[in-house]
Amino acid sequence: MNSQTNRSRVGTLLSICGAIITLAVSGCGGGGGGGPVSFAGRTYSFASGNSHLVISFGADKRFTIFANDSALLPGGEGAQGNLGTGTNFGVTSADGTATFSGAVSNDASTVSGSFTLPGHAANSYVATFLPGLGTTPSNLAGTYSGTSGPATAILTVAATNEITLFANVSGQTGGGLMTLGPTGGLANADNSTLGTLTNVGGVYTLVLAKLNGVNVNATITLTVNRQAKWTFLVYLNAANNLEQFGPLNFNQMEKVGSTSDVNMVCQWKRATCFDCGTPDWVSTRRYFVTKDNDTSAVHSTLVQDMGAAVDMGDWHTLRNFIQWGQQNYPADHYALVIWNHGAGWRDTRAVRDKMNNALRSVSIDDATNNEIQTWQLPNALDVTPQMDMVIFDASLMQMLEVAYEIRNSAKLVVGSEESPPGEGYVYDTFLTDLVQNPAMSAIQFGTQIVNRTIEAYGTNNNITQSELDLSKMQGVGTTLDAFAAALILHKTDSAAVETSARQNAQSYAYPENKDLWDYADLIKSGTTFQDLKDAASNVQTAIANARIVEKHGTINGNSHGLAIYVPSAGGYRSTYSNLALSRSTQWGSWLQQQP
Repeated sequence: MNSQTNRSRVGTLLSICGAIITLAVSGCGGGGGGGPVSFAGRTYSFASGNSHLVISFGADKRFTIFANDSALLPGGEGAQGNLGTGTNFGVTSADGTATFSGAVSNDASTVSGSFTLPGHAANSYVATFLPGLGTTPSNLAGTYSGTSGPATAILTVAATNEITLFANVSGQTGGGLMTLGPTGGLANADNSTLGTLTNVGGVYTLVLAKLNGVNVNATITLTVNRQAKWTFLVYLNAANNLEQFGPLNFNQMEKVGSTSDVNMVCQWKRATCFDCGTPDWVSTRRYFVTKDNDTSAVHSTLVQDMGAAVDMGDWHTLRNFIQWGQQNYPADHYALVIWNHGAGWRDTRAVRDKMNNALRSVSIDDATNNEIQTWQLPNALDVTPQMDMVIFDASLMQMLEVAYEIRNSAKLVVGSEESPPGEGYVYDTFLTDLVQNPAMSAIQFGTQIVNRTIEAYGTNNNITQSELDLSKMQGVGTTLDAFAAALILHKTDSAAVETSARQNAQSYAYPENKDLWDYADLIKSGTTFQDLKDAASNVQTAIANARIVEKHGTINGNSHGLAIYVPSAGGYRSTYSNLALSRSTQWGSWLQQQP
């Protein structure tokens, strides 16, 4: 355990394959509530004037879409996506150069929607089903992506010998509707794009001889994009004095590595800035974590180097990463780790974030002097499908204010009331559990994170960990509201009890962070008024209902898994009123009146 650096901050696109692709639910009509089964393995095409569009669906909710304008943008643009549930979809390049949205009709005969290409007005389309030319060999059907040197490609091979392809080789782009020959040969209608697709011993390779009329002779090793059980997303913001622990945690992930059932994906920022140390490289990179036993170096697949200008203290960047991860690594379940300093709900910047807000924060980026504020987390987590769990590898985040803010944005939250050591989670412990049993539920996985963390650090310390059911946060908020009303009612006749509870309740690195269960218990045991006792008991019952598992070390022996803001009398911060918890309950009012 590092005694000097912890995870609090006290006082302080690929032109498709080079552009970040994000997945969002579109508002298109026409599909209805059917699933992807009816159109799995189909290809649809559209042509009007100079505009052309083609989309192919795989058998596992994946698709590739391509559009071009033969006069103004012959190379076109393309994207891959993951349908998830329903028949609506939307994919957008993060630089805004191309957007696609659509929905499959109820009878699966058409796909309708709109697309926008660089420098073009939006186009509507109705793509019709292509019956196909035959049957694709089973060992070639599927959705693929790959990068080899300056060449990138995305493609979906439908079940009827049709392919939607988009490729970029050193800036030369092209693709569209391709047909698959009996020996794996690929060709479009005018033979301006030619290549071969092979599967030798499970290794898929795309060789492009010609792309949009240009001889390119590019060989690209492809990854099969199948639906995994879990995608484990790590938003690793090391642009601060936690830089030294980034390689440690990443190598712990590499000790386990991704499998066909578990995707481990990391967006990792290292920076040159005050307090950022001396990183080996300066940039923001996206990695697909692969297994190796070298704990001193990174060997995982570098999927994308995004450059040094990325702001990981911006909630848009976090949401973009989540959407990109869901699109490129689809799974039945998603877990998100936010790795960085945390401050509960308090601001840490001497210069506030770009909107000059002064709420408390997480994901502090010292290179940009920005941070994600508590109220911005629901925006960052506004993705489809919803996160199964949010895991804060950051200090002080297991507060009711935070959990209540994201109560509708995820199913579970795992984190610490206290400030953990700089080393953070010991990732290889619980990731080994997940890889060995990928069928485990989110609740089971969260329980293992709590258990393995306490096992790794022992109990002779201040470690705290808990897993909470976010669907129960509304109930906690309701009982808190009644508790606050009772505290206000008895602020004169129970002033000594209320003051003592504030001063003696279990506290953490920020002394105004109190364990809510312990605070309520001190009120309950100290007051003689039954209504106040009952209100305190109801809060404790609500916490117990929401708490899935909680463990702690001996130093914080009165921890129960959920902290709350209880400042000293007169120490209330007015920005607390911006939080959902304050708007929905009388807790903020109580904090301003407490004796």
